[in-house]
Amino acid sequence: MNTPQTFDYLIIGAGSAGCVLANRLSADSSTTVCLIEAGPSDKSIFIKMPAALTFPIESDVYNWKYESEPEGELFGRSIGQAQGRGLGGSSSINGMVFVRGSEKDYDGWKDFGVKGWDYQDCLPFFKKMESFEAGVDPRRGGNGPLTVVRSEASHPLYKAFLEAGQEHGLADAGDYNSGNREGVHVTQASIRNGVRCSTSLAYLDPVKSRPNLTVMTGCHVEKILFDGKTAIGVKATRAGKTLELRAATEVILSAGAYGSPHLLMLSGIGERAQLAPFGIPVVSELNGVGANLQDHVVAPLRYRSVPGASVSRELNSTLGRLILGARWLLFKTGFGATNFFEVGAFFKSDADVDYYNMQHEFLPFLADFQSGKVHISDGFQYFVSQMRPYSRGSVKLRSADPRVHAAVSFNYLSVQRDTREMINGIRKTMDMANQGAWSRYRLDAVETPEPGATDTELAQWLRTVANTEHHPSGTCRMGTDAMAVTDQSGRVHGVQHLRVIDCSILPRVPSANINAPTIMVAEKIAAEMVAAHAKRQTKLEFA
Repeated sequence: MNTPQTFDYLIIGAGSAGCVLANRLSADSSTTVCLIEAGPSDKSIFIKMPAALTFPIESDVYNWKYESEPEGELFGRSIGQAQGRGLGGSSSINGMVFVRGSEKDYDGWKDFGVKGWDYQDCLPFFKKMESFEAGVDPRRGGNGPLTVVRSEASHPLYKAFLEAGQEHGLADAGDYNSGNREGVHVTQASIRNGVRCSTSLAYLDPVKSRPNLTVMTGCHVEKILFDGKTAIGVKATRAGKTLELRAATEVILSAGAYGSPHLLMLSGIGERAQLAPFGIPVVSELNGVGANLQDHVVAPLRYRSVPGASVSRELNSTLGRLILGARWLLFKTGFGATNFFEVGAFFKSDADVDYYNMQHEFLPFLADFQSGKVHISDGFQYFVSQMRPYSRGSVKLRSADPRVHAAVSFNYLSVQRDTREMINGIRKTMDMANQGAWSRYRLDAVETPEPGATDTELAQWLRTVANTEHHPSGTCRMGTDAMAVTDQSGRVHGVQHLRVIDCSILPRVPSANINAPTIMVAEKIAAEMVAAHAKRQTKLEFA
């Protein structure tokens, strides 16, 4: 093993949070930062082109490809979970939908004993992170690293979706990241000039040349190293060689809802009963490591449309694909520059729900996977998701080998209330799909229940089709109780110089796609760390 390199900060994971931290912490030229990523660079055209998002998701190179344990309430099906592998992490393979969530999501985090996370505390960092195409206002940022644009939503099926939702009774929510969230909306996306705006593009690319920032790809961290209860570095492998990296100030875990608890357990932080079977000595017994896993469950409602109504012709024909690709390569416009999720909605499953608890995402075509390939046909599909699940899952060790994925169990629909809310949301969705706005386009339902289906029939169907929205969080949650893993600044309880900063520390999953909240969390804690570092430096100068 070579002599260890030492940096002030080691950041494990160059994803939605890690790239933010690398940018902000290395802004002080006297601070050395090493960003460690197991995956490769993100320079693939399939990552850059928004419409090509299925390619990195299907790739073993850019996706960790987690598989859940058999889900008891889903007839024993294992659910695949996409997690980004490479610079930008999941922001390099996700759907690019940009949603903050409700004020009430963040205001509710105080229930876990954490302070400083009310929405008004978070708003400055939501603004700091973004350059919204409409510019600065009291609720939106116009000068941040991440570009956020409104989708065009000009295709007739997008317009029919918006009209059908309003015929059902939903309002037009307008800028759902600023004012009212509930209602139909034109989606906002993290796309810059027709190119995916990942955190790698937004935060890392502009600062890669800083001499105090080292970015290591293809480097797999196997264990956090401790001196007693103090984190001092990591053991990793790269290109077949074992290396040791040291942190003079802190080790920061930003490996996501699966990777962060997994690495904590491999390093001796977790439930003693979890660690003992694998001969891992306990450094800090924290029973909440890997617990509290939350995700948004989703069900697709699919309908055929009249020939030529959807975008399938442009996506199916050789000529259509050539035109799409050429237009994107030359001008970064057209269907190649869209994520296709250009409209959506937030709504209540029931009148007595405190605030919206359901989400619609929408595609103007039908997509079927056949023999490993995607077959596109005329139609459209609603995706119905429950925003605040009551079911909780877990991430547990299955081996002491760091290359073996942890065991993931979502326990979807294990709480009856989740099933009830989904059934009610599905019924409302079927009503929207049968509004007059669709009469020119809609044919028959495809593997979707009829409006007259009973609750029992809907529940049965739901369990056969329910899947993931790829929004896992909460497995190293903040808090002050016995099941909390970190404090309100991401510092791991029971040890020193170790933080977790990513979606795993969220106490509850927000009512939103989680990329924007994860970036906000990284911005907020990074600002606190930078301020604390500056204060220490001032004290040293005047000592």
